[in-house]
Amino acid sequence: MKKTGLTMLALVLGLAPLRAVGESAAPLGVGLAEIMLFTQMRHAKLWLAGSARNWELADYEIDELKEGFEDAVKHVPTYDGIPVGPMIQSMMTGPIGQVEAAIKARDSGKFTASFHMLTAACNSCHAAANRAFIVIKRPGTSVFPNQSFAPRRK
Repeated sequence: MKKTGLTMLALVLGLAPLRAVGESAAPLGVGLAEIMLFTQMRHAKLWLAGSARNWELADYEIDELKEGFEDAVKHVPTYDGIPVGPMIQSMMTGPIGQVEAAIKARDSGKFTASFHMLTAACNSCHAAANRAFIVIKRPGTSVFPNQSFAPRRK
């Protein structure tokens, strides 16, 4: 995600003060909690796009999700003494690759299965970071009433 986008969101939502204890601040004043807020949004949008078979949007959202993880690694290298980069690399790379393959294949069944694996990886990462109380799940409904996730008819 672009630095200006993170900064703008933090300013608009007043999120900078929400940095967790022990979390180093990114140069933008945006910490891991704020980056993970974007990650959670991308996770939800990825599901909504893929379940609607909007493969173009799903591809966009998985790329944005990856960018968010890159931002986390770059701007918050450690969190409570835990190296963020190696944790993301070991836990998230495989599931993200499987979601990407399902999107490329335009395979709804594989997308659903790989999305569930991605979600489980998120929760495993939270548990490994001593944050097991943060539980991510597949969205039941859209919290984005101003966005259609259906593919555009050409």
